[in-house]
Amino acid sequence: MLNHLQNNKSTIYFIGMFFILFYCKTAYPNQSIKVVGTPEKPFRYSAANGEIIGIDAEILKIVFNKLAIASEFRLINVGSRIIKFAQEGKVDVVMSFSRKESRESYLVYPQIAYKEFTWNFFIRKEDENKIIYNSLQDLSGLTVGATQDWAYTPEFWQAELKLDIVSNNDLHIPKLFKKRIDIVPLNTFPTLLILQEQGLMNRISFLPKPLKAKPYYNAFSRASKNPNLKKVIDNYDPIVKKLIDSGEVKKLYKKHLGIDQL
Repeated sequence: MLNHLQNNKSTIYFIGMFFILFYCKTAYPNQSIKVVGTPEKPFRYSAANGEIIGIDAEILKIVFNKLAIASEFRLINVGSRIIKFAQEGKVDVVMSFSRKESRESYLVYPQIAYKEFTWNFFIRKEDENKIIYNSLQDLSGLTVGATQDWAYTPEFWQAELKLDIVSNNDLHIPKLFKKRIDIVPLNTFPTLLILQEQGLMNRISFLPKPLKAKPYYNAFSRASKNPNLKKVIDNYDPIVKKLIDSGEVKKLYKKHLGIDQL
């Protein structure tokens, strides 16, 4: 009888442990980290097979692979939609965001940035000697393109310029050609790559003084409920630092740009 009771206790113990392990496995699965960003070569774009590639995407994929965490990447043209998804916790990571105090309420920023963007004003080639930019006051009387919710500078938004605001950044160059705007601040190097690819370098120019130069980060949604995101946040900076120190980031720049670094 005693042996029978002991055997029953052992059976109950192992059954209990099975259900505990099963519950833990199902309650905390390896949920995919959802990553979004606006399409922008060479940092985030779709390959011919539909895979999201580019410097930002591939650095994040290295991070996730090292942590053995699955991921899903998606490109969205409208930046304001990305912000809304991050605020609501519908995505976990947003690619290439500048640091703004107003964003700290819904984004967790890492300490390390592996790129700095310079923004210059782009104009039609024919207006090279007509439009000069030394201060924002020089743009008075011009129709200036701008993208909704983009962090140019506080002074830019407060300068009371005649703004033509769109939600999709890709509309600015066509609007320049159609003379619906006169000037627009754009991320300089990626814009030059696009113009070169499209054979438009002889039609569009940019003014030498930049509007701003600023580091950009991959940031994390505070509202995310993904159980794996904390692990990503805790390990992101050490992994990216190693990628920078080892030269892996330079290799990615060279792969996509043909140069060592931006």
